Amino acid sequence: MEQRDGKIFDLKPELTTAMKLAASFAITYYGLLLIYEVFTLVYSRYFIDSYYFNQGQTDEGTKELWTQIIQLVLSTILVFSLIQVFRKKIHGKALFVGFSILLITFQFYTTGFVPWMKYALEVLLVLIIAPIRVKKKIKLKQVLSKEEK
Repeated sequence: MEQRDGKIFDLKPELTTAMKLAASFAITYYGLLLIYEVFTLVYSRYFIDSYYFNQGQTDEGTKELWTQIIQLVLSTILVFSLIQVFRKKIHGKALFVGFSILLITFQFYTTGFVPWMKYALEVLLVLIIAPIRVKKKIKLKQVLSKEEK
């Protein structure tokens, strides 16, 4: 009998279909971006070390390396925040929106407006995911009190 009561009063939030679709697309996009950035960082660092080690200029390319590391960290946080959205944590969507805006501004600062379709897609993801609410199950007590009136 207590198991039924536990399921009736379960207040864990549910994801709407729109949130599931938008978050699924976003986690696919940012997950692939994360994989790309890992490969870029690994092979770029190998290339920079082998190229400059022979010429004695090991300090060249450090700005590009830090740019790649910062972008990798931002993408990792975005993937983590989307996982938190799927785990139905409250702070997941706030992290996603904040760090998406930070990533967009960082990319705009480093590369300019040339890849405008990438910015359009990322802004569209933020504009779709930010206003979508996560619905909660209704308490049985609230339903009963409305019926009594």
